[in-house]
Amino acid sequence: MAAALRRLKDSRHGGALAVVGEIVSQLMGCEEYVLLSLGEDGMRFVPVLSMGLSSERLEPLRVPQGILGQVAQHGVPYVLGRTSSIGASAHEAGLTACIPLLSGRQVRGVLALFRMLPQKRGLDDEDLQLLDLLSTEGAAAVSDRQPAPVLPSPPVIPAAPVAEPVGLRALYLEPGGVVAVARPTEVTTILGSCVSVCLWDEQQQVGGMNHFLLPSAPHGQPASNRHGDVAIPMLLRELERLGGQRQHMRAKIFGGGLMIGPPQPGARPSLGQRNAELARGLLAELGIPIVAEDLGGRSGRKLRFHTHDGSAWTKTLGGG
Repeated sequence: MAAALRRLKDSRHGGALAVVGEIVSQLMGCEEYVLLSLGEDGMRFVPVLSMGLSSERLEPLRVPQGILGQVAQHGVPYVLGRTSSIGASAHEAGLTACIPLLSGRQVRGVLALFRMLPQKRGLDDEDLQLLDLLSTEGAAAVSDRQPAPVLPSPPVIPAAPVAEPVGLRALYLEPGGVVAVARPTEVTTILGSCVSVCLWDEQQQVGGMNHFLLPSAPHGQPASNRHGDVAIPMLLRELERLGGQRQHMRAKIFGGGLMIGPPQPGARPSLGQRNAELARGLLAELGIPIVAEDLGGRSGRKLRFHTHDGSAWTKTLGGG
């Protein structure tokens, strides 16, 4: 808590944006959120930073209405189960919390949190303290009214996209999803501490991708494809069902962003590191070579993967 406050206060504009994203995704464990700047006329929101929300879900959030509009108008936070949800709009389904970003008494924007990590049973007292911190100290992230691009960085792998084949379809993979296809498909997802394993058969041109949130199920919870030790074998089985052969498969892995601040001596590996280690270890056990990876760091990623030839590109989120 103290470290997060110090980083927010010490950060200049641009740096504050990255710190807000790290606090929400890494300390609070939120997989879907958006930071919205409020226009001068109060009639329009502008997305400044988002994670896990498709453009279709972001578009209706641009107009200050429902709970987000109430928070912007009155400067009073909303927390699921603690604040009335009267007046919520249909597109705000799944909203966990929304706070105003205050500069003095002026609302400069709002931060809306949607889906949390599956092990979260609601917001605890530490989460609420972090929300208070972000409300009073996070306005620097939108202070100049000129929003940073949600996906600002150039592609990482490879340097330039290959030509897309005719008939290439597009899919967005939600957290916890697994997709395997036998036709050329571009699969896109958003990663924070989560990891995606991309597999494809070079000869059969079948491929797929998963998006897992945890290495394995926490004690007492059922295992699912939200967990790496389930999602990776599941992806392999689906590709084999489509005619893929394990000996011809190749893998690329992405994600595994780190928590706020430098690692402390003797500290447990971060969630992102544990996800990445699980992916590497399990692929080694399965005998599938990893030909490329983009892991770690302190920013989220947007990932694009072509299932027919294994081409992949990432763009960083938030400029952390």
